Amino acid sequence: MKTKILIMAFLMSITAIMAGCGEKNKTSSDLSSDTTQLSESLADTSVTEQSESTTISQSTNAANTSISEDDAKNIALKDANVSESEVNGIRINQKIDDGISLYEVDFYVGNKEYEYEISAQDGSIRSKDTDIDNDFGSTAQNNADVSLDKAKKTALSKVKGATEKDIRIHSEYDDGRQIYEGSIVYKNMEYDFEIDSETGNIISWETESVFDD
Repeated sequence: MKTKILIMAFLMSITAIMAGCGEKNKTSSDLSSDTTQLSESLADTSVTEQSESTTISQSTNAANTSISEDDAKNIALKDANVSESEVNGIRINQKIDDGISLYEVDFYVGNKEYEYEISAQDGSIRSKDTDIDNDFGSTAQNNADVSLDKAKKTALSKVKGATEKDIRIHSEYDDGRQIYEGSIVYKNMEYDFEIDSETGNIISWETESVFDD
């Protein structure tokens, strides 16, 4: 901005000097040529400043993410004091909240759901929550005729390309009936489902974009 002001001031000074001193050798076309050259210099300066501003912005965005998804996952698992082998399903999403880049880490261990928000910049835990989804406790899964693994495979077979890292699933009771409930997030789409734990049939299946409210 200071460079632009200086150039404009210089341009105005040159014009005044030429007019006041009466440089007879300078024709109107000569003055026009000088003015055009100075204007082009001003435009080049503006482009350079815009380029520098873009570079700074890109560097700032890169600095906002210093840890990876795996780092965020490991931070959450360590805080919950569980190993990855104990987890039924885990889902990691990145979002911006009030200008801060965060990882959302959600996973199930048995009938308990863990939800974390972790800073993508320094790995600090911004919030965490646990919830018991099944009032009947761990006995719900033991009473199922269809195993959790089989229900998981049934759901994944509906979404081509999705793997176990993309699914969350747990057992719960709904109106006295035991079901498997979960979701798959894959390629910006979310699939919510319910599976009958006795027959293995899909009871409900809903699809929406992860960008929908």
